[in-house]
Amino acid sequence: MRASRWQWAAWVAWAFAALCCGHVGVVTPVAWAAAAQEHKEAGEDSELARLPFGKWGGEVLAQIEKDLSVSGSDLYAEWATIEGQRGSDYGRFSFVWPAAYQLLALTAAAKADPQRYRARLVRFADALEQYWKVKEGMGGYAVLPGGSERYYDDNAWVVLGLLEAYQLTGQSKCLAQAVKTLTFIAGGEKKTKGGGIRQHEDKPGGAAICTTAPATVGALRLYEITKNPKFLQAAERWYAWMTSKEVGVQDPSDGLYHQGAELADGTWKVNLGKRAYQSALPLRAALLLHQIKKDDSYLAEAQRIAASAVAHWVQPSGALKETGQWGGSDLCDALLDLCAVDGNPERLATVRRVLRFLHENGRDRNGCYGEYWHEDRRAEPLKKWLLLHMAPVARAYWRAAAYEPSKRE
Repeated sequence: MRASRWQWAAWVAWAFAALCCGHVGVVTPVAWAAAAQEHKEAGEDSELARLPFGKWGGEVLAQIEKDLSVSGSDLYAEWATIEGQRGSDYGRFSFVWPAAYQLLALTAAAKADPQRYRARLVRFADALEQYWKVKEGMGGYAVLPGGSERYYDDNAWVVLGLLEAYQLTGQSKCLAQAVKTLTFIAGGEKKTKGGGIRQHEDKPGGAAICTTAPATVGALRLYEITKNPKFLQAAERWYAWMTSKEVGVQDPSDGLYHQGAELADGTWKVNLGKRAYQSALPLRAALLLHQIKKDDSYLAEAQRIAASAVAHWVQPSGALKETGQWGGSDLCDALLDLCAVDGNPERLATVRRVLRFLHENGRDRNGCYGEYWHEDRRAEPLKKWLLLHMAPVARAYWRAAAYEPSKRE
């Protein structure tokens, strides 16, 4: 009896999984890309999109399109209500930060199911130009279309999405835009005493991990793509600031990161407080440095941060005591990236446990998600839901779909 197309795709996925992740029955990026192409040629949805995490990711993106897409535009509103209203706090469209998370959600979806999501991704990436603002000859993404206020951390998240979009679509304008945006972000280093990058373009303040860490990852990704040494040099400089014992923004006891630090009178004052995204991005930076420099000390550091982050934020039930936008999807990203390198199946198991808890408990009866990933929303429907909360959920589900078990598991 001849195997069907999806059976062949599943067998290929299983074979790659056995090689790459310790025979735990997971699908590697190469395998799911092959499966997606197979189904594209057959005129079918990707097999992965019909497996649980891809299915859940598709449901969240469909909810976002239904509730938050703005008519006559390829952009989205900030929020929607149970009464059927949609809107934003200022104007028609969301802030650029949730838009950046939606870009990341669409890149993850388009990677797993290109037939369904690639065109939407391209349109959205193009539409983000409405946020682009040039001031004194330097372009960067403003907080709102037509606005002038710009945050370096917002721009860093857009860089990560643009680079994924470029690697997925091959569109050179995404790469060019990422380079211009990182150039804008790097200008913030000159305004920050002692190293690192502050959060806001015009408001003074110390260096922030929420800016410096994603900028470091973006610079390393650009180096991988272009081989231009200036990106690696910038990334190493920013990484050195983040890990400096003198600065002290990294907790030596567990390797997790506080919010930032400011140099005053020759002394660093640390802005205390740990959020998952502030450790997930340095973890990814360490992992990229390991891959680029072939230095196992960076891998050991990534593994140390991962162990501490899971112990700090993930409960045995899978409840993640963190918000989606402040570390939910970012921690999932980091653990999946680390699993792809060190093959430790426990990282994948942790992500699955977190996302299954979220799906079983974190949805309201209308299929909408709120901010924190450990809260139980089954009893009462949300009165209002935000793109900033929904997009990280979609991102995490679609990333996990790349490592979905085959049907034989």
